[in-house]
Amino acid sequence: MHRSKDDEPDRAIIRGSDFLQLDPADAPPGGLSDWLARNLRAAIADGRLPVGGRLPPTRVLAAELRVSRGVVTEAYQRLVDDGHIAGRGRAGTIVVAAPLT
Repeated sequence: MHRSKDDEPDRAIIRGSDFLQLDPADAPPGGLSDWLARNLRAAIADGRLPVGGRLPPTRVLAAELRVSRGVVTEAYQRLVDDGHIAGRGRAGTIVVAAPLT
């Protein structure tokens, strides 16, 4: 049976940053990593980034936001440390838990 892109499982990679509607110009000076982590955490909490969803690779998200890869890596690490996402090697970075509100 042929599967279309619409039939991809829930763990399909979440493509692009448009769904987050992020603009790095809104970040406070020197606080890009904090700003990105806060916005990703909010997107997980409200379901825009569902549990089981794969986040874009750091290089991809950095290019789309026009920030350094280090900014995205640091933001992802903060969410790993908080238990919201987990790196799965070649499987990518997966949302594993929503923040408690």
